Amino acid sequence: MPIFFLYFSRILSLQEVLLLESIYYISVVILEVPTGYFSDRIGRKTTLLLGSFFLSLACILYLLAGSFITLVFGQISFALHMSMISGTNTVFHYESLKSANREAEYGDREAIVNKYGNIAGGTAALLGGIVANYDLRYAYVLSLVAGIIAMAIAFKFYEPKIKKTTEKASQNFIKQIKITLSFLKVQPLGWIFIYFIVIFIISHVPYEFYQPYIELLAEQNLLMGISVTVISGFIYSGARYIAAIGAAYSMDWSRKIGLFNYLLLAVVAINIVVLLLGSMLSSWILIIVLLRSLPWAAVKAPINAIITPRIDSGQRATFHSMISLSCRLGFFLTLFLLSLVVDAHELTSWSNISRLLLICFVGGALCIVFLWTSGQKQLKQNN
Repeated sequence: MPIFFLYFSRILSLQEVLLLESIYYISVVILEVPTGYFSDRIGRKTTLLLGSFFLSLACILYLLAGSFITLVFGQISFALHMSMISGTNTVFHYESLKSANREAEYGDREAIVNKYGNIAGGTAALLGGIVANYDLRYAYVLSLVAGIIAMAIAFKFYEPKIKKTTEKASQNFIKQIKITLSFLKVQPLGWIFIYFIVIFIISHVPYEFYQPYIELLAEQNLLMGISVTVISGFIYSGARYIAAIGAAYSMDWSRKIGLFNYLLLAVVAINIVVLLLGSMLSSWILIIVLLRSLPWAAVKAPINAIITPRIDSGQRATFHSMISLSCRLGFFLTLFLLSLVVDAHELTSWSNISRLLLICFVGGALCIVFLWTSGQKQLKQNN
């Protein structure tokens, strides 16, 4: 993750990199709901096992990359990985607890899962940034090893038992979608659905642009001679470590502040990071970038604690997949529209990156106003 933009930009132009990223997101959009339905129908273990396999395949394709089309297939494989595990991981967690009659612990345990997930991701990014200093491909080699290990772990899983036959997924895909969509009428799931999309898009903007930002700092000799890949790995890992703190205390913070205020504060905070990132080219801004993952990590457990118990077992993975689909569709559209703003022959300059980031900030601010005006009443009533 800390070197993907750097790796792609060694082979492709800025416009092609943005298009490549948009292809990934539209691929996830296409695959998200079918893989969620697959999880509800076939099972959590098989879905997670296949998700690990496609991660390994994606890494192999990235390592073989010598052209745009090879990277496209890599992105599609990575999209299959993400869509397979998206939603199924948290549903597998909840249903495992439920089968042990411990589902009341889900919210706090989900916070712990997110905490250690961020710590592991931060450590991997730090290591990836260091080895990429020697060769960018080495980071993908390590990711391939991780994918193989994940397959071995998933193979040892046990499938949670569904006690009620009425909670099984519909055999008709269209009917499954209709049943799943009906849950959006249950307050506050509709508002949470929209909120998830907004914070996903805003949170991924700094993630998408911080690597070229670091390269621009290096061009201005503002990194004190430190390698771009090392700095990128450090920033990514530092952001994940800080995010781990937010994840660990997320349930406690949301209870103290109040869920609506807490969620709104998180999305405002990440949009401020986007604003600062687009306002000046300075090594000091990298300190702010370290906070980019904190708001996103800090809302995942409280949101999942609202969503998952309210959805029937037969539709849980499908519902989470629909959220992920909508989030990635939103970010795909964001990247695609941004690629139209950039001329095909433009280089990765500060003026271009700054303009794109400020456009994202304005769009995020408008979305926040909508969330604030639409969510106060229903979320506080259903808190």
